[in-house]
Amino acid sequence: MKNYILLIFFVLNFGFVVNAQEWTVPAEEAEKVSPYIFEDDFVTDGEILYENSCTSCHGTPTENNFMPFSPPPGDPASEQFQSQPDGALFYKIQKGRGIMPVFENILAEEEIWSLIAYFRSFNKEYVQPEFDYGDEVLSELKFDLDFDENIDKLVVKVFSDGEVEEGIDVSAFVVGMFGKFPLGKTKTNELGLAYLDVDPSLPGDKQGNLDILVRVRKGYAIEKATTSMKIAEPAQQTSLIEGRHLWSTGDKAPVWLLVTFLLIVVGIWGVILYIIFGLFRLKKIG
Repeated sequence: MKNYILLIFFVLNFGFVVNAQEWTVPAEEAEKVSPYIFEDDFVTDGEILYENSCTSCHGTPTENNFMPFSPPPGDPASEQFQSQPDGALFYKIQKGRGIMPVFENILAEEEIWSLIAYFRSFNKEYVQPEFDYGDEVLSELKFDLDFDENIDKLVVKVFSDGEVEEGIDVSAFVVGMFGKFPLGKTKTNELGLAYLDVDPSLPGDKQGNLDILVRVRKGYAIEKATTSMKIAEPAQQTSLIEGRHLWSTGDKAPVWLLVTFLLIVVGIWGVILYIIFGLFRLKKIG
């Protein structure tokens, strides 16, 4: 029993010593910059990833409600986070340490950069460093959208420099009032086609239209567009109080009820005004 207690004490102290050491990032890693532009859609992708993978430890940015670990995970909007180079943040997310998970085999490089883009959205003074593409020529991407009602799938046909190509990344989202709902990610086949499942029971507008955002990526080249498509069930507009009172069916209320209601309202306001008038008289009398 004594040896068991000593072992636990040793493990806890060893963990504390390891966590207390400074997290050193190799210089060449810290100098890395993102090849992807930190635009709004890219930031939104990072926000979704953060909520799914990071909130449990780091909490809500700007709220300083991260978990009380040793060392503390920190708030991504804090000065401690924002003072680090993009490459250092990328390295730490990718490699992990201690209680910080290793995301190298979980998140793609593009996804990690989108997380950093989300972090930088809380820093108004941040200016994204330019990436040196060298001799690499970015492909010109274009795509056409269609919906196959027979299989309930969104069909995306992608052209890279005017030609169809296999293996190009395609992702799609439904854009709504409260954000983006992911439909999925896939790759083009040998015909340049990508298929994504769409639930036909999704609520659309009165005509059954949904705003579909499609992102196509090949290497560092990204193309995206939002299109309204009639692929959902038309929204049925109903009264919030339908079925909750006697006249919710649309029939007019009887005249006697309207008169009674009007008399009650006038009576209540009459009493209120009488009380206010009485208070003024009391104040005048002293």
